[in-house]
Amino acid sequence: MYEIKSSINFGFYILAASVIALLLSISTAFNFTAWLEALEMILIFALTLFVCVTLIQTLMGKRTSSWCINGLSYYNFLGVQKYVPIEQIQQVKVHTIICCKVTHVKLEEKNIFLFSCKLTTQQKSRLAQLGYFAK
Repeated sequence: MYEIKSSINFGFYILAASVIALLLSISTAFNFTAWLEALEMILIFALTLFVCVTLIQTLMGKRTSSWCINGLSYYNFLGVQKYVPIEQIQQVKVHTIICCKVTHVKLEEKNIFLFSCKLTTQQKSRLAQLGYFAK
């Protein structure tokens, strides 16, 4: 069976690190009230934790997604492997937000967004041959 593995989306990590650096510079440049500064620090901490966890999972191979004729296999944020059969996938789109490619998989009941994985042009054409993308 032919399987296509997504590659690492370095644009996502660069964008997330830039946002964290911007938030840190804003917090040091301006004098906010105590509750607003605490809220900003909680946001910075949560964003940093999210990026670190996904980067570690990516480097361990737990953030890849694999496409095949039968469906999509991916790992969620907690590192649990999920499988979606081809019958449930309605549409696959790749959005580019600033420098970050986001794969949007629309299912019958929910949407899946793959941030840390990206598809190359060759992989997209191969997936179009498999029937995931309409030409």
